[in-house]
Amino acid sequence: MNMPIQSKKNPFFKERVKRSLPIIWLLIFIHPSFGQTSKDTLYAIWENSKKPDSTRAIAFNILISKKYLDNKTDSAYILIDQLIKFTEANKIEPQQAKALITLGHINHILGDYPSATNSYEKSLKLYKKLGNKKGEAKALDNIGKMHKTSWNLDEALFFYEQSLTISKSRKDTLTIISNLTNIGNIYNIRFKADKALAYFNESLKLCSLKKDLKNRAVNHVNIGQSYIIKKDYKLAKKKTNEAIRIGHLLNNYSILAHGYSTMAQNYFKQKKHDSLIKIAKKSLFYAEKIPNKTKIRGAHYFLFEGYRGKKNFDSTFYHYEKGREYRNEAEDKANTRALQKMQIDNFRKTDSLMHFQKQLQNELYHQTEIQLKNKEKTNLTLAWGSSFSIVSLFAFLIFKNSKRKQLKAEKERQEQIEEKEKILKDLELSTIDAMIRGQEKERQKLASDLHDSVGATLSAAKMQFEYLIKNQTDLKASEELIKKTSTLLEDAYVEIRSMAHLKSSGVMAKNGLLPAIEKLSINASGINGLTFEVHSFGLKNRLENSLEISIFRIIQELITNIIKHAHATKGIVHLTNHEEGLNIIVEDNGIGFNTKNLKQASGMGIDSIDKRVEHLEGQMIIESKKDQGTTIIIDIPI
Repeated sequence: MNMPIQSKKNPFFKERVKRSLPIIWLLIFIHPSFGQTSKDTLYAIWENSKKPDSTRAIAFNILISKKYLDNKTDSAYILIDQLIKFTEANKIEPQQAKALITLGHINHILGDYPSATNSYEKSLKLYKKLGNKKGEAKALDNIGKMHKTSWNLDEALFFYEQSLTISKSRKDTLTIISNLTNIGNIYNIRFKADKALAYFNESLKLCSLKKDLKNRAVNHVNIGQSYIIKKDYKLAKKKTNEAIRIGHLLNNYSILAHGYSTMAQNYFKQKKHDSLIKIAKKSLFYAEKIPNKTKIRGAHYFLFEGYRGKKNFDSTFYHYEKGREYRNEAEDKANTRALQKMQIDNFRKTDSLMHFQKQLQNELYHQTEIQLKNKEKTNLTLAWGSSFSIVSLFAFLIFKNSKRKQLKAEKERQEQIEEKEKILKDLELSTIDAMIRGQEKERQKLASDLHDSVGATLSAAKMQFEYLIKNQTDLKASEELIKKTSTLLEDAYVEIRSMAHLKSSGVMAKNGLLPAIEKLSINASGINGLTFEVHSFGLKNRLENSLEISIFRIIQELITNIIKHAHATKGIVHLTNHEEGLNIIVEDNGIGFNTKNLKQASGMGIDSIDKRVEHLEGQMIIESKKDQGTTIIIDIPI
């Protein structure tokens, strides 16, 4: 609430100012330079009951956020609970809202996304009650990040846009930059590069106004990724190089690791293996500097692909194994965090919080005593004390993990060898099975075609000859029968010749892709009142025969899905031939479905279609809503 301005002559006002000065100096000391404030100083402020409750809560929150959050998450989890209870008991809602944001960060690190979201939502409720728009925008932004982490992209976008609306109303440029970047990333994930570029470019303009080089570099990397999606690799390289240039200027390893990783993705898409290896090595170098396990694993993946393309199998397997190591390490880390949280909850039930407070008080007392003797010894003792605290907190988990890894080490090596042998054997068997099935289907089809088509024609020719033998006296009738018989034999020859062509290349060998799809749509129309339309652009020339067959099978499967599952009255197939790729859109006005349940739709052949598209190095996007039809977009390079 805004207080009225008081007269300087008012002694009561002077007294309030005098009493407020220590608090103001404390806030100035804590907030701008908390990185230089010692842990013990912050804890001393928190323990000092003579300080205002709000000041104590601010100091304790900073202590938790900056000294415990990333390195001692279990300690942070215990301490933040004490802070939240303190703010509730003393009814200081602004600090309670901030404490809930910190609790959300802790649960996010521990991998408990539902609890993190719950904390952010409670904080949002308090900020709304207080009318704190800046805090409200921050809470909404964090809720959006939680939904993005869980791949709930629609929900994430909803909260990002709400945060953006508030930030714009407050003209909070820095928060607007963050919101625009986050929204752009949602559209990049959905392969809607043009929409993403609109948000990134708007964010980039604000970065220029604010002279914010760091966020400018981040936006250039994101713009580079958008152009990779659009397959404009030249422009993607230009934008990413600008981000890398700024990264070197700022000496920011995170930007450099991200920039070189995006550049590696660019070369990977173009199958430029030499350039890919060179850039991926740089990405690995800066990722290890941070260190960021996800980016390290990504760099090893690009090196694996680069060396595989060069057929350098020793280096290929080396980077494959390194990638697996980091993947396993990430899984172990997640499991360890889950165990930590369970143990912390149990620890709290046995009054461990009081024990932890005493431990911090003893450490503070010990620190103050040594400061009176020698400052240099104080720093050394603090370092040893911190190390001892870390060891005591994690001793059980480290011991358990070490023992488990020791027991499983030999077993894992043997399993890796057996796994590789099994993969090779299964691959060989599946290839043989596929070949046998294909041959058997061809035999059955050929037998059926011979029986139904050529067999009927030759049977008719045979009957004509038998009639000729019996009626040789009638010359006119004989001449006419001879002509008919000749025609029948010619038809049989044409049919056998057509079968030979179809056996080698299917229906495409005769008419091509577009006529085959048009014929398919005509045959499918009329079933259950369903009609199909085919619209094409740029398909004047034939494509490579095997590619036409694969595309035909994909569209055939999609049309079959519409007939079986969509309950539609109309379906449309769009085919557009660009210079470097073919765009296919198949849509209907049927009942639609929830794309979140896509994995459960086993009867729709989506996995089969997706594998065909992936085999052609293409991309597939499925857009569908209940009772609003379905649209499937496929881009295939040609």
